[in-house]
Amino acid sequence: MRRLVGVLAISIVALAPVHGATAADQKGEYGIRGAGLVSCQTYNQEREARSRAYDVIGGWIDGYITGINQYAGDTYDAAPFETTELYAALVSEYCKKQPETTVFAVVNSLIKYHWKDRLLASSPKAEVVVGKQKVMLYVEVIRQIQQRLSQRGFYHGKVADSYEPAVQKAMGAFQSSIHFKPTGFPDEASLWQLFTAQ
Repeated sequence: MRRLVGVLAISIVALAPVHGATAADQKGEYGIRGAGLVSCQTYNQEREARSRAYDVIGGWIDGYITGINQYAGDTYDAAPFETTELYAALVSEYCKKQPETTVFAVVNSLIKYHWKDRLLASSPKAEVVVGKQKVMLYVEVIRQIQQRLSQRGFYHGKVADSYEPAVQKAMGAFQSSIHFKPTGFPDEASLWQLFTAQ
């Protein structure tokens, strides 16, 4: 997790709204409501306590992403492989460094940083199984994984709609290159690194 959140430090960019003009006033301004207004300091206290407030903030994160999916143009899913828990962990690590920042600002920046990686259109999901580990991923994400691995020289096969053994082997090699356990499984931490790595 430390390597994962290390990338967050360079991932947080200008705290500006994600393509907010489509759902804002004429000046591009809009109101922020609910748990998004919670300070990073409070967020981390509630996360550590695993309180009901922490659960509410997680729900707010999901709702915010859903709102972006609904109102942003050319967007089906702004966070196509990231779960609420991944976002929660990333927010927490950033918040340790900037306790006065709001949860909204951090989540918005994470989405903005990965905006180019969003799903533009609906995509079916497929189960990926590696050993005893299973995950459901959008087929388009599986294709993007192969493209990213190919761009970095780890995968040399044809980009397909399924997670074949050659892709698993390439993912394992990528994981080794970033000092992760080379399972070949497309876990969130590995995908975050793959999609974030320049």
